This record gives sequence, structure tokens and C-alpha cells, in this order.
Amino acid sequence: MDNLKEHLNRIAEQLTDESTLEDVYDQLALLADIEKSEQDEKAGRLFSTKEAKSELDKWLK
Repeated sequence: MDNLKEHLNRIAEQLTDESTLEDVYDQLALLADIEKSEQDEKAGRLFSTKEAKSELDKWLK
């Protein structure tokens, strides 16, 4: 992550008394997924909608 400490502080600020460790894990997983998606985009590892539909058609046949 670009700045893990910053992300953790932001998550910590949003915690309530009812928050669980699983809530923190979920937020970290979401941030990791977003970062990976951004890296994939920069590296050109994306499918257009048309390409994705074509690939899905191949998999479903």
C-alpha cells in the first residue's frame, strides 16, 4: 500500500465500540484490492467490456 500507516490511521478513526477485528480486516482487504487494481491498470492488465464478454463466452462454452 502506498502508505500503510495512513490507511491504518484512517481505519482506526472510523472504528466504533461495536467494530470487530473482522471489520478492520475487511477494510484492509478492500484497500489492497483497490491498490492491486490500480497497479493492474497502470501495467495495462485490463480487459475492455467486449474482451471480458468474449472471454466469458469461451469459459461458459
